[in-house]
Amino acid sequence: MTHAFPRGPSLHRSLNDELLDRLLETEGRMRAAHQTHLGYPYNLSFGPGVPATLQHFLINNLGDPYVGSHYASEVCGLEREAVSWLMRLWGCQTTGDYWGTIGASGTEGNIWGIYLGREALPDAVLIHSADAHYSIPKAARIQRIETVEVASKPQGEIDLAALEVALAGLAGRPVILALTCGTTMKGAHDDIAGALGVLDAAGYGPDRRYVHVDGALNAMVIPFLNGAPNAIRPTFEMDIDSISTSGHKMIGTPMPCGALVARRVHVDRIARAVAYLKSNDTTLMGSRNGHAVLSIWARFFGHGYGGFAHDALSCSLRAQSLAEQLRASGRPVLCNPHALTVVFDEPGAEMVSRYQLACNKGLAHAIVMPNVTDDLLDRFVTDYLNWSRWAKV
Repeated sequence: MTHAFPRGPSLHRSLNDELLDRLLETEGRMRAAHQTHLGYPYNLSFGPGVPATLQHFLINNLGDPYVGSHYASEVCGLEREAVSWLMRLWGCQTTGDYWGTIGASGTEGNIWGIYLGREALPDAVLIHSADAHYSIPKAARIQRIETVEVASKPQGEIDLAALEVALAGLAGRPVILALTCGTTMKGAHDDIAGALGVLDAAGYGPDRRYVHVDGALNAMVIPFLNGAPNAIRPTFEMDIDSISTSGHKMIGTPMPCGALVARRVHVDRIARAVAYLKSNDTTLMGSRNGHAVLSIWARFFGHGYGGFAHDALSCSLRAQSLAEQLRASGRPVLCNPHALTVVFDEPGAEMVSRYQLACNKGLAHAIVMPNVTDDLLDRFVTDYLNWSRWAKV
């Protein structure tokens, strides 16, 4: 009896060769894509940091990072160190009064931050700006929280006058306010201090509000820029309740991940003991990626405060330079102060594809991350201006 497929070692060699070819093809595609990437806020210059030998282990940070679990192949100690690094950056004066975790993304941080707000104020209305990340209204839909969207100013930051009107229409109901440090499309920074002032003036003291800051990109930029105004700085020195950021953006990890820091009182409110884990249930996911923890920890303590400060200043200055080059050629362009995002008219489909530009309502943007070279920016400017002359726009 003959078989249609070979058996034994030859099959394994053939299958392995085929898989290797697919992986090599994927590697080549990744290399090519990274060389012209401009449209999304991903830091592609993370480099080596975590020993490859650790890839041989399943590392699962089960349960609460401050409690641990029965499972021994975890790095909760390093997770706490990484979170403490962020706590110092974001102005936590007494770290014991705060709690934090490494999760799957900035979106997870937004969902969990808003959940903490809902548990603190069950009847609250979620308010966010028109330029907030889509994960903010998504979190409200998942949790069935009533939502009010308020207008943004043309540059992308929340309109405080619109916020004042929205608060007046709530008939005294408590509020979860989601602010943004670096909006998705325009890189704008909400006036955190101004928004808190509007809440205070409307009678929304700390016992009737929960304030979350989505800092997916620029919560790891603004704290390092000496010239940034205090009003837009994401810091717990102001009366906010939680801050989230992404690991694969300015931090620079090779996988999507994120971090959340919140006031501990909000986390203690929702904590539930789980005997199966010998831990507390305080995170959205039960199993959490320990390799993401290793990557963030290595970036914080390897790249260091000085490295991030250099990146933030260099990228913000080069973003302003890109904007000036386009503006000097007569092109309409927006680059908010202290932002890495440069907004311009959406070019043709070929350019959008080549540079992987993010587009919305006739606009596109480039984001100057640490991996973006001057050569890439020069090529983009040349191509964009050639396109605009050909398209006569």
